[in-house]
Amino acid sequence: MRFSLWSPMEYASEGLPPGWPVPGRNWEPARGAEALQRAFGLYDLAVDGGFDMVTVAEHHYGGSLVPSPTVMAAALAQRYPEVKIGILGPILPLAQPIRVAEEIAMVDVLSGGRTVVGFFRGIPNEHLVYGVPTAVTRELFEEALALIVRAWTEPETFGWEGRYYRFRTISPMPRPLQQPHPPLVSGATTPEAARFAAARGFLLGIFGAVVPPGRAAELVRAFRAAGGSEDVLYRARLYVAPTDEEAEVDVHAYGLGDMRPLIAPAPQRAEGAAKVMAALFGGGRHGHGPSTGHGHGPPAPPRPEFCGSPVTVLRQLRESSQAIGWEILDGLFTMPHLPHAKARRSLELFVKEVVPALKSRR
Repeated sequence: MRFSLWSPMEYASEGLPPGWPVPGRNWEPARGAEALQRAFGLYDLAVDGGFDMVTVAEHHYGGSLVPSPTVMAAALAQRYPEVKIGILGPILPLAQPIRVAEEIAMVDVLSGGRTVVGFFRGIPNEHLVYGVPTAVTRELFEEALALIVRAWTEPETFGWEGRYYRFRTISPMPRPLQQPHPPLVSGATTPEAARFAAARGFLLGIFGAVVPPGRAAELVRAFRAAGGSEDVLYRARLYVAPTDEEAEVDVHAYGLGDMRPLIAPAPQRAEGAAKVMAALFGGGRHGHGPSTGHGHGPPAPPRPEFCGSPVTVLRQLRESSQAIGWEILDGLFTMPHLPHAKARRSLELFVKEVVPALKSRR
């Protein structure tokens, strides 16, 4: 089992008005700088504790302080020379795809070929940031992805005449150090999508927050039956406390949900949750379907998929990995309204008491 830490690098939520976007009057430079340093502190703890990868994702106008994941990935690549850098990832409908291809190639070269890349379609509130109509984001995503892959792999100068992108001359430099390109992560909500990812040599990514365990296992089976690799990435929220009783008190005190993960490896989600994952991962015909949402806000934050004492979380992770078939855990330890000290203690317990037991399986 391998471990990755995802941090949205969140601006402290205390005192912020609810909803999206967060008005600019709430920005305090010292507070923002402190938030980034706290996030780096969690990355430091994870890397020192044996994690294999650190990941970043793009978000705008809210609590996250990562509007440019490639900029943050370059910083992470220099700070942590011993782990992989997950750019999971750029929101393609908002981006100029050739520039994305060039910037990711720069990070791959700077890192010595340690990047792992996943492209997202984004959710409706993020489409508003650059005035991109949500109705066309599926087509934008698919064309941009095809263009980026060709820009990385085409040996000759070429032109592109697509529906949304037109370039007379394309010949990017640098190109990725990894050949033909960095590993690409593709999300899926249907077996068809999982087979689509396997056929193209992509890794499979699953959001445990919005895909029920039974559906997740079905996706992994379809992916591997079609020739997909063992490297299935499972993104989940975790909260670890010294005891189950304290974990239960905290999840209620900070509005994180209930303790159903103590009964099952991951809680069942409400009908329609898979559509939220589709919006996050992108796509369309192959199960990366059109985004949904209520108004212009992001989906409500889910409860932790794994929660309890170190012993309980260790059991949950073993059962989940065996039942679903994932190998890489992309963990999120920060959550809205959870004090940073609690998040850090949670990660410290995980690093000290859970990671060594699961690493010993390798």
